[in-house]
Amino acid sequence: MIIRKTVAIINVLLTGIVAVLISTFFASGGIGENYSDQTFVAPEFFAILVIWAIGALLVIWMFFKDSLYLFTLSLILTWLSIPVGIKMAQYVAYIFA
Repeated sequence: MIIRKTVAIINVLLTGIVAVLISTFFASGGIGENYSDQTFVAPEFFAILVIWAIGALLVIWMFFKDSLYLFTLSLILTWLSIPVGIKMAQYVAYIFA
């Protein structure tokens, strides 16, 4: 049980760092797309962090359950929440552009 919780915490921290790095990269305009002096030219890409947080809430819920299925599901969903957040943020950027 302690190993599961340790793996879950490391997974949340690792995916959180990846989500922050990806969202700030896209929000700042990527490479060569920021022609203005603004720091964040596409702040809608911070929606990646919101989608990731929803996936991370499942990990917190998993702490109170003793199920290998929920443990595996929470690990997979925290990683899948990043590309889903990217796609949703791209869709929002397309609508409001």
